[in-house]
Amino acid sequence: IDLEDMELKLKENPDCNHVLISHMRGKLADMQAIKDLCDKYDAILLEDCAHSLGVRYKDQHSGHMGVACAVSSQSYKMINSGEGGFLLTDDPDIAAKTAVYAGAYEALSGKHVTVPSKEAFKDYPKTIPNYSLRMSNLAASVIRPQIKTLDERIAKYNARYETLQKNIEARVGDHLTIPKLTPEVTTMVHDSMQFNLDSKFTPEMIEDFLKECGDHGLPVELFGHKSNARNFINWGFAPADCPLPKTADMLSRACDVRMPLMWDDEDFEDMADVIVESIETVLEEYGVSA
Repeated sequence: IDLEDMELKLKENPDCNHVLISHMRGKLADMQAIKDLCDKYDAILLEDCAHSLGVRYKDQHSGHMGVACAVSSQSYKMINSGEGGFLLTDDPDIAAKTAVYAGAYEALSGKHVTVPSKEAFKDYPKTIPNYSLRMSNLAASVIRPQIKTLDERIAKYNARYETLQKNIEARVGDHLTIPKLTPEVTTMVHDSMQFNLDSKFTPEMIEDFLKECGDHGLPVELFGHKSNARNFINWGFAPADCPLPKTADMLSRACDVRMPLMWDDEDFEDMADVIVESIETVLEEYGVSA
């Protein structure tokens, strides 16, 4: 994240009360610097940890810098119940309100295992709505066994990622860059790979690269594609009120590919071959020097 730009935005918008940081694909920014800026400008920090379960910053699990964080158990996440997730906080007021919103009406809060004291609930069951968002016992029963295998799966993902990264960089490292981790990240969870195609790739070349990968059975997404939900131009619910040229340029060549856990190690050799050969094919077709 551009910390100078973030501070500028906080200065220009003194009415900003909250800052929500999303750890996209588990990539954490300099969270200490972000927290310091939020404290300086009296903004409450919240963390979207949907993609960062298992990621540790300064050897502490992601989500501890903000007053609250959200973890997802939706499909493709490290724990998968189809849909669902968790809100984590050590703020008793937020915890009480969340429990009531989720469905702790009347005296049902007493059935929750991890809620604050009865006093923290005040008159919330009568004054805020119940949206019935409780996790079902069925979803919970699917999640619990997966928690026990998290460390094993993280180690497997990371070992495969390291091999894949070395393979790709050794063969086409002049034509792409793979993002480096923030130094304070002590444990990463590499369940997907992101890479930025070099500036020599025109929009047409990038489209052809994506198609070439797809034709060989490997779905590669472009964060900056006009239909990609990660592209801010598609956020009609929260449109940007100023130009974001640096972000737009980065997204225009930022590629994303998942690393399915159930694949065999040999499959990731094929993945590297498809990415490398697709790059080489496009460069040759457009007469760009390799």
